[in-house]
Amino acid sequence: MNLGSDENNILYSLPTNTADKIDFFGEMIVNLGNIITVIGIAVEAQEEAQEFEEIEEVEEGEGATKNPNTANAGSEHNAGFILALIGSLLVTIGDMVSTGATALAIEQTALLEKKAEQEAKEQSRKIKKMEKQINTLTQDMKSLHLITESLKREVIFLQNFIYPHFYQQ
Repeated sequence: MNLGSDENNILYSLPTNTADKIDFFGEMIVNLGNIITVIGIAVEAQEEAQEFEEIEEVEEGEGATKNPNTANAGSEHNAGFILALIGSLLVTIGDMVSTGATALAIEQTALLEKKAEQEAKEQSRKIKKMEKQINTLTQDMKSLHLITESLKREVIFLQNFIYPHFYQQ
């Protein structure tokens, strides 16, 4: 994924554990969705059990006649299904948030690796520059040593030349 400089700046500015916090939030949503789904299934099972008991009572009491409440029972007993559906939606949303957190963590890791690579290249370049400077200084020291030795010989030569002439007078 090729991100622009604005996205890079935003990703660089985020704390390193942001993806973990977002993932934790996503997992909390998933857990809440699971709880609501289980409650919805339980409510639906309870509604089905009540409806079954009502049907048995009607069949025992009236035989083949229909109870007017059983026609509305299907529309009134949707609370469990709706809760289960909401729970499933929350699980899906939580999974999406967690997936986004994982993608964010991958992007941050890639950017940190790229940054570390650039810093390593910069450090390598600085080390090479320092090595060149050290080599130049070493060469300058050798030159200074040679000049110093040459000057010493010159001083000795001059001492040898002046000393005899100085004492002859």
